[in-house]
Amino acid sequence: MSRPKSATPTYSLCNRGGKYYVQWWDGKQSKRLSLGTTDREEAKRALRQFLAGVDSPAAPNCPLISDILAGYIQDRTGRVRNIASIQYACAALNEHLGDLRPDHITTQVSRKYAQKRRAQGRRGATGHGKPLSDGTIIKEIVTLRAALRWAVNERWIQTAPKIEAPPSPHAKERWLTRAEVKRLLDVTGTPHVRLFIQLALYTGARTSAILELQWDQVDFERNVINYGTGSGNKKRAIVPIIPELREVLWEAATIRTRDCVIEFRGGPVASIRHAFRERVKAAGLQDVTPHTLRHTCATWMVMQGVPFEMVAKFLGNSVDMIERVYGHHSPDWLRKAATALSGFAG
Repeated sequence: MSRPKSATPTYSLCNRGGKYYVQWWDGKQSKRLSLGTTDREEAKRALRQFLAGVDSPAAPNCPLISDILAGYIQDRTGRVRNIASIQYACAALNEHLGDLRPDHITTQVSRKYAQKRRAQGRRGATGHGKPLSDGTIIKEIVTLRAALRWAVNERWIQTAPKIEAPPSPHAKERWLTRAEVKRLLDVTGTPHVRLFIQLALYTGARTSAILELQWDQVDFERNVINYGTGSGNKKRAIVPIIPELREVLWEAATIRTRDCVIEFRGGPVASIRHAFRERVKAAGLQDVTPHTLRHTCATWMVMQGVPFEMVAKFLGNSVDMIERVYGHHSPDWLRKAATALSGFAG
């Protein structure tokens, strides 16, 4: 009986006439490659080196940016959740920089890329030509930086060029008062949208983390939600379930039909943006997005005097970021500095 063909060959050591070989099956045929040694320990080291080469994508002789982006996408696929976002960024980068070599990327090239992307606007059938924010351009530049670092690690290139990005946009100040939240919930009768709003407000999680949340991550015994590890610098946290949230979560759990917490018509929800926008409009609110709920959660905690370190843990952010973005909402913000000036009046 012939050996079944394997999509992924299994490599092993074999000894023939006192010499060691790497052996594997290619369809019905056994293949061998000499390791050039009779010493078993040397053969083991050579096998590890051979496997490292097999697992790594072959490096082009003179890789272009397009080659590096393609290799980076292939490496990230199946390992990160936001692969679609990476693919979108790489498509824009390919269009304007794909034919260049890494050593062609200079400060001037980076600036021209940003200018061209602003003039071009959004890509894709639904948003083509619409205004493009600097935040999107920054995401694309960050993706290029990550791809070039990957190419260095894979030894495709020796060094990665420095790439200039536009200045980071100012942090959005918009957050909701408790009265505004009540207005929003009052006009939200759709269960999955209402549950999303409450999860965002009471846990401060990002939209992607909430939409990916599974019921096995909700621990009713310990009263905690484990949002997982996240990816890159988008860290996620384990947060407690407050009584108001526990009640609505328990109600949703009793009627669930899927493993995902946020479900609609028996299926997972890929995007909440449209439904949320309609509820915001019905509530008569302005400049409110799903991410505004995360800002609101952080702002409410800081206004109540919760230490920056605790807020940072709750949101999965750095303490510096919390202090920089939300510090001015704290009742004790700069109070010690102001107190130090007391008593100097004549």
